[in-house]
Order: sequence, then structure tokens, then C-alpha cells
Amino acid sequence: MTLRPVLLAVALALPAFAAPSLEQEEREILDELLRVDTSHGNETAAVKLVAARLEAAGVPVQTFESAPGRGNLVARLKGTGAKRPLILLAHLDVVPVDGQKWETPPFVPTERDGYLWARGVSDDKSMAAGFTAIVLEQARAHAKLSRDLVLMLTAGEETGGNAGVEWLTQAHRELFDADLALNEGGGLQLSPDSSRVQFVGIGAAEKTFQSFRLIARGKGGHSSIPPTDVDPAAELGRALVRVGAYRFPAHVLPVVKEAFAATARLEAEPLVSAIRDAAASAPRIAPQDEKVLGQDRIFNALIRTTCVTTMLQASPQDNVLPTTAEAVVNCRILPDETPQGTQAALAAAIDDPGIEVSPLAGFGTPGGNSPLEGEVTTAIRAATGRSFPGAAVAHQMGTGATDSRFLRAVGIAAYGIHSAPGTLDDARKGFGAHGQHERRPVKWLAPGVRFLRDVTLQVAR
Repeated sequence: MTLRPVLLAVALALPAFAAPSLEQEEREILDELLRVDTSHGNETAAVKLVAARLEAAGVPVQTFESAPGRGNLVARLKGTGAKRPLILLAHLDVVPVDGQKWETPPFVPTERDGYLWARGVSDDKSMAAGFTAIVLEQARAHAKLSRDLVLMLTAGEETGGNAGVEWLTQAHRELFDADLALNEGGGLQLSPDSSRVQFVGIGAAEKTFQSFRLIARGKGGHSSIPPTDVDPAAELGRALVRVGAYRFPAHVLPVVKEAFAATARLEAEPLVSAIRDAAASAPRIAPQDEKVLGQDRIFNALIRTTCVTTMLQASPQDNVLPTTAEAVVNCRILPDETPQGTQAALAAAIDDPGIEVSPLAGFGTPGGNSPLEGEVTTAIRAATGRSFPGAAVAHQMGTGATDSRFLRAVGIAAYGIHSAPGTLDDARKGFGAHGQHERRPVKWLAPGVRFLRDVTLQVAR
């Protein structure tokens, strides 16, 4: 008897290898990524975990470090080439937890009260895990899509993108041969009781990120003999009070009008009436509606440019008078306004020639807009009907900045989407992105990644 029949019999007796389901693999990858503290860099550690999975599935992987530890991953699942590639973009870095009081360990994924708690579960590791699981599933299925799927997991988005996508577009421009991209910046909004998805936002525009440094200068010296003329800390303090009191002019952009019209019914009074009326009168906002919207932190950010003080610095010691008192004011600028105009508005509001106002690290890349109609919008609307019947769908503007701005700058139409539904109330209470209680409902992780797959494959076919 030869060995071949024996080996065949043994092989037939063994259980066939079963790849994990999309939902299982997404959760496994998500938990792995959440355990890696990427709040101060260290994205390379996360890249290695994902690269190992992709390479085991036969997906070619390239890794690039913009600096030691600042890893970026690019993996390409080849399609037929009938259409140009689709980029699936997510960032691996997260904001720090320093100074925050977490009830659960921020870098240990913890299920509690029906939620998964961890830094990055909302922003943006759920997207990274979802896109990776989709690519792995399609690779094992030997799918022949019309578009290459180009998975990009990148560094440094939370600190401006210069360690990740911005650097990649400059150092490896050849990687960006796509015409469409999916990224963070959209939304899957749950009803207040988390029983259903009530709104799907398509991120088609976003504000420009720009910080300004404010400097007041003094003569310094010993704190026992304080100045009687110029106190830079006091001068800066008065300037910051004026910055805090200033309100940029409010108006409703077309992309915001669409979101307002779709979501007005989802809020409670007096927001319902104010949102509905603002959509009807756009771009103008009546004073009474502006007053209501301006009192809500989310809607206020949708109707105007906002600037807020985020950092302060003066003397290095308590008995030394400062020679300079400095502040950083972070602005999020509407797409139809400019950083230069915002700088001029701040200087006018401060109205003090002794306060220097200068852009931090130059003027930022504009957030930009992507076309409102096209393959991605069609795919998201269709996938919403299949996954979340009855949910409203509309384009929206991101109040924060994402790496999509760098893609738009090189001619790629980038759209925001999400894979981990949450409630608007969670965002208001600090349970969302960057909060000290970042969380997402566990039961919605699986439907979220299935929705993400549906959109991805419809665009890629």
C-alpha cells in the first residue's frame, strides 16, 4: 500500500479549515489594535499585527516608516483593472488619555453594560479593523473585483497627518493611483434608545484645520517687583477672553442644508424648528434660529467657523516674570472661508497691536469637497436601504479635519463613512471620539462592518 491513499484518507478525516467570519475577524483585529497604545506614535507595532494577517492570506503588504515607530501600511488586493483602484483608508494613531479619568483601562478593550470601551474604538480603529477584515475575506474568496482594493492604515492623523497620509502623498505619490476613497468622516447615528440606525451621513466636505499662536511680550524680571505697565500674561488673558466671546458669522452651506433637512425630525424642540427653518432659509439663518443652534455644541460647529484656546505657556518658574505669554488657538474653518481670513478676523476681534497672531506651522491644507453624486453616494444609499431600512441618508460636513483633505488635494474624491454606530447623545456627553469614556455598542459592531462591506464591494465591483 502506498502512502498517498493513506495521507488522502487522513486528510479527508480531518475537519476542513474554516476561516473566521467577517464579523469574528473584524472583532479579533479590533481587540488586537485597541491593545496597542498608539497615542504617542508607535503605529509600527499595530502595523505589524495587521501585516501578519494579510501576508498569511497572501495579500502583498508594503510598510513605510516616516520616522522610527511611525509606521504606515499599504496592501493591495488586485482587481481586474476595469476601473481605477479604491482606497480604503483608516488611521492607527489615537489621541492621548493623559489627564483623563477612565472608568476602564483605556488600552484594554472592555465589554461593560452592552458597550465596548477603549481608546480608539470610535476613532478610528473600528474602521481599520473593518477594512482589514473585508480585504482578508475577499482575498480568501479569490474575488475578482473591477477595482483594486488599496488598504491604507496610517500614522499621525490626530497630529496633522504629516507622519502618515501627507508624508505618503509626497514620498510615495505612486501609491495614490485611485480616483475614489473611503475614510472616516461619515456617521451611523443610532436612535436615542440605540434600537435602530436612524441616520447615515456621507462625509463629502470638511472644515480646514488651522491653529494660530498668540504671543504677548514683556520685559521679564523678578516676580517680587511686578511691572506697572505691560504684563504679558494679563495682556494675553484679555485677548483670549475676546477670542472666546467672538462668534464668526453663521450661514448654512449646501452640504449642511442637506443634512439639516434629513435630520431635523430626529431632534427635540427647540432644535427641530431651528434646524428645519435654517434648512429652508439657507444660506441665511434667522437670528432666532441662530440663537438656538448656537447653543448646541454640535450644530454651532456646523454653521460657523470656530476658534478655541487649547494651549497656554508663560514663565518657566513661579518667581520669574514671563518675557512672553503664549497661547495656541485652534480653528476649524468652513470650506468656503480661508485661514488667512480667519487670522484677520481673530486680529480684529482681539483689537490689540501688542498681540502677535501667526499661523502655526503654516496654513493648513483645505478640507475641500467631494462631488455629492456618484458611485459612492449611490452605493451608500443602496446599502442603507438593505441594512438599515427607514434610516435617513444625507451628505454632511465634518467639523473636524481628516486625512481626506490630502487625498482631495491629489485629485481623489474621498468620502466619509463609519462602521461603528453610536448615538448623538454619546457624542455630546464625551462617550465618542477623543472622550474619556470612548465606547461603542457591542451589538452594532457586526451590522456596522457588514454595512461597510456592502458599500465597499458595490463601489469596487
